[in-house]
Amino acid sequence: MRDVWKNFVFLLCLSFAVLISGHAGAQEREAEIREVITRNAQKMMALEPNLPGVSIAVLKKGGDRPVSLAFGSACVENDVPMTVGHKTKIGSVTKFFTAALIHKLIQERKLGFDTTVDRFFPDFPRGREITIEHLLTHTSGVIDMLWLEPVFLSPTKAWTPEELIRMAGAQPLSFAPGTEQKYSNTGYLMLAQISEMVSGQGYEEQIRENFISKLGMESLVVGKDQTVVPRLACGYSISDDSGLILPIMMGIGMAKGAGSLVASAGDVVRLVNLDRMLENNFLDTRPLAPLKLANGTIAQATSKIGHGECTQSYLAGGTLLIFTDPEITLEGQVGSFPGFGTVFFYDRETMFAVVVSVNNEKCANRAMNVAAQILYELRN
Repeated sequence: MRDVWKNFVFLLCLSFAVLISGHAGAQEREAEIREVITRNAQKMMALEPNLPGVSIAVLKKGGDRPVSLAFGSACVENDVPMTVGHKTKIGSVTKFFTAALIHKLIQERKLGFDTTVDRFFPDFPRGREITIEHLLTHTSGVIDMLWLEPVFLSPTKAWTPEELIRMAGAQPLSFAPGTEQKYSNTGYLMLAQISEMVSGQGYEEQIRENFISKLGMESLVVGKDQTVVPRLACGYSISDDSGLILPIMMGIGMAKGAGSLVASAGDVVRLVNLDRMLENNFLDTRPLAPLKLANGTIAQATSKIGHGECTQSYLAGGTLLIFTDPEITLEGQVGSFPGFGTVFFYDRETMFAVVVSVNNEKCANRAMNVAAQILYELRN
């Protein structure tokens, strides 16, 4: 009996030691992540004197406690420091949310990638040729609504989705669907409308049910032009001759599924847990390769980012990003809205995600470089 008791005590002590060791290891890892974030954020702000503030969050898939840090100012006019609780307008990162809603409807067999848009917009020109996949991958040829002359001249007007889609439909397609890739906000506005028609729920209700409830994004809200959003950071731009300025205003409501969401970096990074709403989480299941068009050509574009280059290809929800400096391949989404820039990147190898949010629209490229560098350091 005494030996049994000794064995029990030994196993109990061993379990306690493993628990303590695991806790210490987690604390050490969090300290490492904080150091990587802090060093890269401070370097970024030193290189960008006209960047008021930045908020950065890192989360590993399956986790619920992002490592979140904030630096600089949330509002220059009132000397308000940036905190992890501050929200920013995340712009086109909204498209990642919209794409996830569409993937969910496809998963439920209520939609297909090959479903054509004439089912929802019967009067849309060549609607029988444009598919859900074309809208997701920016290969529809539909004109970007921001380049419609009435919208370009009146960016603060509360344009309705119906007005914007109708005006876009009045313009010829830029190319035959599926033959080229060209960014189109209109496509994601159409996808948001389609998600409402198919699900029977409003866009805001779908966001609340899937992302706030299932992924715990408590700060997430759908932006509306006249709504006061608590803890919203101030947004800025840069003038060549006078430095920091206020940006040209634009209505956020009309962006809807293309760019209307507002959230903290610590909540946006929870997109890493997309498998909590999708059985087939495209972040982990699709090939990490640029999109191939119907004619066999590769849809991609390369631009200079920092000291290196970044090759981007729009996939069916998010973007493939191949960086040369640092040398790393990631998935994610880059967003900007007047005054703001937000980057969500995911590294499939380590299952870490990072979000970098800045309150200067001209610093979005720098945010991309910093996000890639953070994930590169966490990988290596």
